[in-house]
Amino acid sequence: MSHQRETANTLYRALLGEAVSAPDLDRARAWFGRQGTPLDDRSFAAYMHALQDGLDADSPLAALVPKWRRAYRDRVGFDERSAASFLQDYTSHLDPNLLFQATITAGFARWDQRRLEQGFAYGSQSEQAWSLLCVDGGGARLRAGGRDLALATGQVLLVEPGALYSLHPLHGHRHWAYHWVVFHPDSRWRDWLRWPHFATHVSHLRLPAEAQDTVIRLFRELDDSLRSSRDMAMELSHNLLEQVILRCRAQLPPGFQLHLDPRVERARAYIEGHYHQPFTLATVASAASMSASRLASLFKAQCGLSVMGYRDELRMVRAAQLLRNHAMGIAAVGEAVGYPDPAYFSRTFSRHVGVSPREYRRQG
Repeated sequence: MSHQRETANTLYRALLGEAVSAPDLDRARAWFGRQGTPLDDRSFAAYMHALQDGLDADSPLAALVPKWRRAYRDRVGFDERSAASFLQDYTSHLDPNLLFQATITAGFARWDQRRLEQGFAYGSQSEQAWSLLCVDGGGARLRAGGRDLALATGQVLLVEPGALYSLHPLHGHRHWAYHWVVFHPDSRWRDWLRWPHFATHVSHLRLPAEAQDTVIRLFRELDDSLRSSRDMAMELSHNLLEQVILRCRAQLPPGFQLHLDPRVERARAYIEGHYHQPFTLATVASAASMSASRLASLFKAQCGLSVMGYRDELRMVRAAQLLRNHAMGIAAVGEAVGYPDPAYFSRTFSRHVGVSPREYRRQG
């Protein structure tokens, strides 16, 4: 039986909730490692573990079970042609949100130039999971909130629930390598996770050279600990992640304000409740009990973007969520978030996210 058929049969059995042997998982992991898919070789094991714990009915992969039931024959499995088609379908429906079920999951990924040129659009669907990415070689260009950020060695990205961004090649770099961790924050960490915002739900730090080696070493130790079967491995992993967060927090720029002005908080709350409706800066200022000019200045200083920029990013995040519902037309999605003109919605989404609504839906 070919490697392709073995992999397809293994993945389908996992979707059915059947036991899969360690050698079969190793062969499937090797297949993924050669495909340049969103799952790199080192994160495959964590993904399959989460998958076998139970497939949520709303998961994109759940629909593959009835769709391919007839092609998958008991005892025999897929034929060669069906296996190729199933693997293509499976790869296009990969559900990284399965990783978010674990308290802490970590790994390492390396994207070659071909993978970067394909582009990658990400919209968080989790309400609990945060993630940290620490660049350890090469570079990529992140697009979020209508702005670009060069991600090169020493950059650390903090991604909150609800984040929306895309990744593209960075001039002068032929690959991009990074350590990552997805986690549910301890309540004590909340203030430690207030970093300078680049876009809504996306923050970043540029580590000085003397701190880079320490933080990267901690990421590696965290990954090793999570893969270990030693006693207290999870407790050690929790401690290592806390060290990563504290080391990064120590690099916050001098004078960085950890807490927002209460008036800015009120302004944000108003925008979050009315982002899909038309309103003016004066309307938000009235809700925050301050002048429009003072709000514009203070909001920009503390949030990193304008009042209307924050509104637009909230619209894009909600639009990305709705685009995953293929029964809803793109024009209807735009209207639902405050853009009655479909062409204007498409241009705005493309400018903010880096891909069109249609391409984002295709990738999702």
